[in-house]
Amino acid sequence: MDSGVTAVCRRCGGKAAADKFKLHYIYKMMVCPGCFSGKSTSKEEAAKKKEQQPPRPAGWDSDDDYLEKANKSRQEEIRTDFSRIPGSDQVRCTCAHCKYVFKFDPVRQTPTTCPYCNIEVPKFKSSYF
Repeated sequence: MDSGVTAVCRRCGGKAAADKFKLHYIYKMMVCPGCFSGKSTSKEEAAKKKEQQPPRPAGWDSDDDYLEKANKSRQEEIRTDFSRIPGSDQVRCTCAHCKYVFKFDPVRQTPTTCPYCNIEVPKFKSSYF
């Protein structure tokens, strides 16, 4: 028989019969059947994705998105730190991804990737100095 007792889910705020609640192993609390099966979490993730994108000005289009991504990649290249090693032709490179410091030969352009995380080293320009 239906006991008629309803409870509010702490995860999503929805109401369900109290005897239908189950203990979820990830959330470590009693959740409604929707949260337990994962149906309500997909709704929350979609809402979070909408919140993550900053509001765009009027007239924003795909070209502006491309330019923004290109600008970010250019800034990441600049973030890789090159500094001269006195008395040698090599430079000291700090990886932008993992912050590993290694020697880089600008003449031969070696190593082409970071020895630690295998991320490509950006093109070295002598104008850095």
